[in-house]
Amino acid sequence: MKQWQQNILGLGVLATMLTLASCAQSPQRAAEFELTVAHIDDHHSNLLPRQGTTIQVNGQNYELETGGFARVVSQIDAIRASNPNVLALHAGDAITGTLFYTLYEGEADAALMNEVCFDAFALGNHEFDNGDAGLKHFLDALAFTEDCRTEVLAANVRPEVGVSPLTPKTRWDSFKPYAIFQLAGEKVGVIGLDIAIKTKNSSQPDATTEFSDELATAQFYIAELQQQGIEKIGLLTHIQYKNDLRIAEQLPSVDFIIGGDSHTLMGDFALNGLPTVGPYPTQVVNLDGEPVCIAHAWQYSQVVGELQIKFSGDAVASCGGQAHMLVSINAPEPISALPQFSAIEKDAAAQKLLVGFQDRLNELTKTEIATVESRLCMKRMGPMTIADCGVGRQSDVHAVVAKAFLASAPQADFALQNGGGVRTDLNAGALTIADVYRLLPFANTLVEIEITGAEVNQVLEQALTYALSESGSDGAYPHGAGIQFDVDLQAADGERISHLAVKTGGGWQPIEPNRSYTMITNSFLAGGADGWFLLGELEAAGRVQDTYVNYAQSFVDWARKTKLIQRPSEHSTQSYQSVEE
Repeated sequence: MKQWQQNILGLGVLATMLTLASCAQSPQRAAEFELTVAHIDDHHSNLLPRQGTTIQVNGQNYELETGGFARVVSQIDAIRASNPNVLALHAGDAITGTLFYTLYEGEADAALMNEVCFDAFALGNHEFDNGDAGLKHFLDALAFTEDCRTEVLAANVRPEVGVSPLTPKTRWDSFKPYAIFQLAGEKVGVIGLDIAIKTKNSSQPDATTEFSDELATAQFYIAELQQQGIEKIGLLTHIQYKNDLRIAEQLPSVDFIIGGDSHTLMGDFALNGLPTVGPYPTQVVNLDGEPVCIAHAWQYSQVVGELQIKFSGDAVASCGGQAHMLVSINAPEPISALPQFSAIEKDAAAQKLLVGFQDRLNELTKTEIATVESRLCMKRMGPMTIADCGVGRQSDVHAVVAKAFLASAPQADFALQNGGGVRTDLNAGALTIADVYRLLPFANTLVEIEITGAEVNQVLEQALTYALSESGSDGAYPHGAGIQFDVDLQAADGERISHLAVKTGGGWQPIEPNRSYTMITNSFLAGGADGWFLLGELEAAGRVQDTYVNYAQSFVDWARKTKLIQRPSEHSTQSYQSVEE
């Protein structure tokens, strides 16, 4: 484990603030000061490198290994070695997304993060996916080492004191609103913000844990830092890129924002076939009319940002730097020669840790997580036959999977998925994690879609049209939970779905064409795949929100809680008229 000197002066608690209030800044500050921020966000338990990443250079496609947390460690080490005044920051959503979290509950992520030894980490919405107790377990692991101290920041998070495991005695038992760092005689304050409404409604914080407005919270703590003589102020946010842009213009005195949640790629990657939003960093002006440097670092341990901020006195003179996409040292020369790609070795100590977790993970996938009472059979489209191990009823496994998806998103009204997204039966007996990943083998995540009743009907009709077309696939057939409908494949195109209803607290209710509903589905469909074309249009319109939770992980979590998985008593297809009948 590497040792990094921590220059923390203050943590935001009352005693610390009283101490710092008596410490005036030196009147003989340097006229110019350069701060470097090395940062990542949204790694979502993606600790291993990604294989087969396609990168375009001069019209040619290259597939290569990219990212991985051992390379993150090396890249941040390199930034620290090359610059005198460095802060290493993580903008949230460290956990949930892969088996590393499902099986280690944050311990693997914490161990690798401690190899970096971030100066500060902001809580993201997915830090609350397993409630306040799950977050406390992860934070305890993050604080387990003696030679690394990462300040956990969340100014607008309010667990109930004496009730939440995060706050047994005071509000700031597990995290702080801000930290103050001293670098070359300069004091830099960093405030942490989590996305409020999304965390409360789309994750699983305790019912008594509240989230304050991001803008109002930032205003309050900026004023508090200024009262202590701190004028170099940054925000470490998990509130999405668009919201960083919005609040930057409404806040006084903020100098930089390191953000997350929107998985935003910034930098010179457009010609490489990667989804960049624009230059790294983005520069806007704050309420005082002074520059603000905004930087994000994409997702999944793929990119490390290196933000360079030059100050003249307390004002930002310029924003610069580079977003580094991490690639193998064996990357082809046309890629490694470009400044936006960093061909870098894996850190040896981090890689050794990771191999150890991977070896144990391979064994842990054999862990039994639930019992399947009787065989759950699969059919992609239409009622099952004796050959499918059932007569008349719709697919068992599709109904169970949809039920698990809906349970993972309590704010959703119903779940829909495609027949091709589920790949096998589930045999009676013990269910292991390996079984689940055979059942749901793709790299899909769960997404929430805001959709009207009329649009639900339209997308179901599109799915059936594609399932029946010569160039389509029966894998497009819709299965769901919390929703039901009749299917008549002999009817005209656009008239095959009828009696569409959703389940509410008062029972089944006909779907209302003009009412807005929240649907949970998989990311494959959300892009308009398998003939579900309307969903692609809704995604382009900004009505799709990726949860970044692997869909197999959501089933594992549901199965662990359910313990005994029974044959479903409800199916989304109520009646089915085939073409041949």
